[in-house]
Amino acid sequence: MRAIRQILALVRKADKDYNLIELNDKIVLGISGGKDSMALLYTLNLYKKFAKSNYEIYPVMIDLGFDNFNPTNIINYVNSLGYELKVLKERQVYEILKIQKERQKLTHLPCSICSRMKKAIINKYANTINVTKVSFAHHKDDAIETLFLNEIYGGRIATFSPKMLLENEKINFIRPFIYVSESLIKTLIKEENIPTLGIVCPNDKHTEREHIKEILNNIYTLYPSSKQNFLNMLKNKEKLDIFYMHEDHQIENTTLSYRLIKEINDLITYKIFNNESYSEIDYSSFKFLICEKGKTIGTASIIKLKDRVYKLNSLNLKDEYKTLFLNDLKKELYARYNPLTFIE
Repeated sequence: MRAIRQILALVRKADKDYNLIELNDKIVLGISGGKDSMALLYTLNLYKKFAKSNYEIYPVMIDLGFDNFNPTNIINYVNSLGYELKVLKERQVYEILKIQKERQKLTHLPCSICSRMKKAIINKYANTINVTKVSFAHHKDDAIETLFLNEIYGGRIATFSPKMLLENEKINFIRPFIYVSESLIKTLIKEENIPTLGIVCPNDKHTEREHIKEILNNIYTLYPSSKQNFLNMLKNKEKLDIFYMHEDHQIENTTLSYRLIKEINDLITYKIFNNESYSEIDYSSFKFLICEKGKTIGTASIIKLKDRVYKLNSLNLKDEYKTLFLNDLKKELYARYNPLTFIE
């Protein structure tokens, strides 16, 4: 089977699972000139014929100031598909990266700063043309590598999301290739003779991500099923079981405690208290069971309005306990996220 048929099926599944592309969307597509972004452009151009959503694509590339940057063949290819490639002149980025490399005494350019700057530039462009959705070509292998990088260097279990709203910019990031493997993308590039820009960034093949890629490839060789299982793990919320889910925080000098609701039995209890169906529970908010000597006596929920701004969404608890609970909850939040605004 040709790679494009497999990729279209995987993009369709991701679109269905995460509602990535909606009716009449206008999507800015970040083009680096690498295999991933070029494959995504080719795929989304074809996907328009099969998707029920009629959407528009706005390809954009950033000239970061790297020495070998020559996008002529990419511009010509994008034109052949019926699009105009917007090249944003942001050559100061390379100079900034070199300065940061010297200041931080690094052996290579700081990838994290470069990534943030590129996203900010594309977000600004998207807002300029009144587009509220940006697509990047991060794929399945990228997601798994990011998971391991965050675990090793950040001490957290996290990777990027298939769809993420940046509230300040009112921009939705989507990643239609979230189920697509890098090997399948390479096959597509070869089969469809899609041009790529070649190596431009001085960091290419010299990053921590490359080290993680080597480690993972060794794991995949030893345990062939692990690659798909790592992806399954990122979707398997029913079997998620890590330390924080078992926290039971006691309010000092009282018999009261409270804990986050995440486990199936807790969700059923929450449903009983709030007359909600199981499917209506929003995992993005924070919900708590409040207990006295192990017996559930109430529930509460807070929502994140924006970075470091939280609001009390509901509190079902006897009046005599409300102040105790709220004071302790705010104390814990301020200890973790100071400065913070809490709205009751």
